[in-house]
Amino acid sequence: ETAEDLAQETLLAALRHRGQFQGRAQLKTWLFAILKNKINDYLRHKQRHSSVFAETPAEMELDELYEAQFDSSGHWHADGIPVHQRSPEQDLENRQFQDVFQACLYGLPENTARVFMLREIMGWDAPDIQSHCGISAANYYTVMHRAREALRQCLQIKWFNHREPT
Repeated sequence: ETAEDLAQETLLAALRHRGQFQGRAQLKTWLFAILKNKINDYLRHKQRHSSVFAETPAEMELDELYEAQFDSSGHWHADGIPVHQRSPEQDLENRQFQDVFQACLYGLPENTARVFMLREIMGWDAPDIQSHCGISAANYYTVMHRAREALRQCLQIKWFNHREPT
């Protein structure tokens, strides 16, 4: 299925950019070059999203806690119903911010994103992260500094600069 999708994307890209084909190579060679690039893009995307955000035992525990909030019919347990103290507009803005933040996080190098997520999302301690990732304390603090700085810059550009003043 993925191979078929990539082949179709290749043909669509070739059609869209047919004016760029200069005839220096055979058409088949040009198409295979496009396909190779599509495959590389697909693999990079898959690796970035699957290895950085792979389920860890802590994530599975969060999933179990979440599932425990519902009964067998899928309804909230009476004591588990969340209390909303925000307006729908605030909820929408929060969701939009989360989308931008996630896009910024995906833009980080894989190891940087992994270290940041273990610390800031999963709540792991620095020594545990250093041991798990096989990095020194100095490297850990450098990676965290770079992650925070890159996320700050990305959010500044993609979120704070694009919002209308209230």
